Amino acid sequence: MPAATPADLNPELGTPVSAIETPALVVDLDVMERNVEAYAAFARRNDCRLRSHVKTHKTPDIARYQDERTGGGIACQTLGEAEVMAYNGLTDIYLSYMVVGRQKLRRAAHLATKLDRFAVTVDHPTHVESLQEATAERDATVGVVVEIDTGLGRTGIDPEEGDVVGLAESVAARSNLRFDGLLAYEAQVKSQAETEADYRRLCHEAMDEAGRVVERIEAADIDVPEVRAGGTATSWYSGTHPAVTEINPGMYPFNDVGEIRARPWAVSTEDCAATVLTDVISVPGADQVVVDAGSKSLSMDGPHAPVPRDRDDIAYANASEEHGWVDTSASGESFAVGDRLEFVVPHVCTTVNLHDVLVGVRDGHVEDVWAVQARGKVK
Repeated sequence: MPAATPADLNPELGTPVSAIETPALVVDLDVMERNVEAYAAFARRNDCRLRSHVKTHKTPDIARYQDERTGGGIACQTLGEAEVMAYNGLTDIYLSYMVVGRQKLRRAAHLATKLDRFAVTVDHPTHVESLQEATAERDATVGVVVEIDTGLGRTGIDPEEGDVVGLAESVAARSNLRFDGLLAYEAQVKSQAETEADYRRLCHEAMDEAGRVVERIEAADIDVPEVRAGGTATSWYSGTHPAVTEINPGMYPFNDVGEIRARPWAVSTEDCAATVLTDVISVPGADQVVVDAGSKSLSMDGPHAPVPRDRDDIAYANASEEHGWVDTSASGESFAVGDRLEFVVPHVCTTVNLHDVLVGVRDGHVEDVWAVQARGKVK
């Protein structure tokens, strides 16, 4: 193990937010808890399970908090994430991803023996054959969810031209596999919709297609116990469709600038729990300051810039790795080295992956500090 340095020391509980070393990724606990309850209440109203996707926060403590309030288990995007969650006490895990490669298949089969319930995703007969072989070796049972492509064009069987029924039959015929239903991920709606009416229409069209696939599989005498769908933006609409039994949103506890831009009628900066605290390190001119949070602290993998928290007179204008340029030309304030600024993150999933810890704050003080234990677990 490498030797710890002072930079590894986390803020003590009770530390004022003003004393947290920057750059720091902080979580407003009141906002996070409000967001979790809003989605849990939605799921209850619509009689669908909320299985929270933990790829956003990658933190077992938050995953347990979500699971305790929903009872729906969790979803992961990598086998490494699932292992972290399992070894921290989560017992019902869905891996919304394909397991490929001999060593990963062995890991998946081993993980299945440690959990109350474990499921993975497939969209090809090779996935089914290799999963059966690996689970048989360990005398394990793994749930299998067949993904259909509802228009995203990424993974999933074409519901019209692909042999979805044949793949479901293949799963159901295997002694160590359990057919758990369908994944119908409709993320394309987020880039296509401009209004709430668009979201509702496009999500329901995608779920109508999923419903037709269910009918075809059930006509072959195979029960389809689950239809899983929904990201943070689309869950509100897909989750009202009668075919959907489970939603898998991930960003919803935190939200980010991308969610604000996608659904401005529903999400504002007040709904964004995760922000990066920064300090002004340089004041090169009257209309600009430089902060200590650049692209290594605020992920710049999308089209959006960080948004100032609780103010509209400054703008995050540019970034290098450890520097952020902030335009202050619209502000009447005089800025000085050491001033503190706070920004809502552009893309929270990839921003969390840049940080070792999340700092939970309430009423201006540190209430919790979480290690981002699944950070970097891409295998």
